Amino acid sequence: MDIKLSSFIFKRQNIRDSYGDIAFYRIWIDKWEEDREPVETSSLILHLVANYSPEVEEKLLGNRRGLIDIPIDVIVSRSVIDVLNGTKFILNLTPPRKALTSKHLNIMEDLFRHYQEFGFLFSIHESLLISNRDILLKFKSYIDYVFLISGEIKPSEKLIIWCGAEPLFEYDFICEGEYEDVLMINSLKHMQSAVSKLISMLSEDPSVEELAQIIKGDPALVTKLLQYVNSPLFPHRREIESIKNAINYLGLENLKKFLIAVWMSQFFGQDPAFIKFIKKMLFNAFLLESFSRKLVSYPKDRLFLVGLFYKMPEAFGVRPQVFFNSLQLPEEVIVLFKDEKLQKYLKILDLLDKDELKNYASKLGFSEKELESHFKYAQDSVEAFTS
Repeated sequence: MDIKLSSFIFKRQNIRDSYGDIAFYRIWIDKWEEDREPVETSSLILHLVANYSPEVEEKLLGNRRGLIDIPIDVIVSRSVIDVLNGTKFILNLTPPRKALTSKHLNIMEDLFRHYQEFGFLFSIHESLLISNRDILLKFKSYIDYVFLISGEIKPSEKLIIWCGAEPLFEYDFICEGEYEDVLMINSLKHMQSAVSKLISMLSEDPSVEELAQIIKGDPALVTKLLQYVNSPLFPHRREIESIKNAINYLGLENLKKFLIAVWMSQFFGQDPAFIKFIKKMLFNAFLLESFSRKLVSYPKDRLFLVGLFYKMPEAFGVRPQVFFNSLQLPEEVIVLFKDEKLQKYLKILDLLDKDELKNYASKLGFSEKELESHFKYAQDSVEAFTS
């Protein structure tokens, strides 16, 4: 299978003050491959959070702030914005992804105050002003800049960032030239880093407190976990905002599998080919885990990991040892790939699409009904984790 990794390029544009000095940068993130759809404005903040780290911040911003577009309704997603260093960002408010509800508006002032206390500055995009002029009036005390591209609106009492063609009137700041490529993030590197942490976590059988501490160190994981546990899949009455509560609600066994599934899905992107690949790897993982009924001396967690990674070296076109070493898998997991008894069951994963599967499985003692039961467990588990 030909796997093409998702890589993102971080770009920045100089924004100069009226004296000609660089005041801050406008930030953009785009996909590296030319044949991919461009990153949408509404998802810029999510891409930033997913790839955010102190190292990225230093290389991207240095000692300046960065201005990044953010739909105004994302303000209510504290699990997203709290990840960022407030003293380094100006959030440029754009039209919401969906219409603002009265609930949003009722809680937004408290959230603006919260973010302001943590150092964030706010700009309001001309497109949001045109569609909802009351926003500036309602939250005027929290907004520092107005971002203009056409000059249809000329607000007073706010600093103006001009980012259109020729300025139509006096400005305080102006966007300069084209975006400059600053930093490329390769999804495989992120996957390696994330999986390494997770594998270590799984092998140590950590407490809820230890798990929470590890999760807090990965911004994208915090976001995804809270979004998942607060999704319509779970019928709890109140929103879960605590990482510990989320862990306790899901349970450790389900959380461990979910973490790996999330990392794989997130860093391989949303291309249909990647989603198909992810589901296939997860199917292998859950299928081998299901075989623990026969492989009673093998820990289920390790069977899951072996199944998950078994076909990846082939997909990426690298030698297995090189791939496993790059992921820093624990030795107790790596040795299972060569385990003589387990090799017989791993061969089932090689034969999934082949006619000889049933005959081979029967030689290992699987009845047709039993094999179907294992397949159903794997398929149901994949759908639950990717829905």
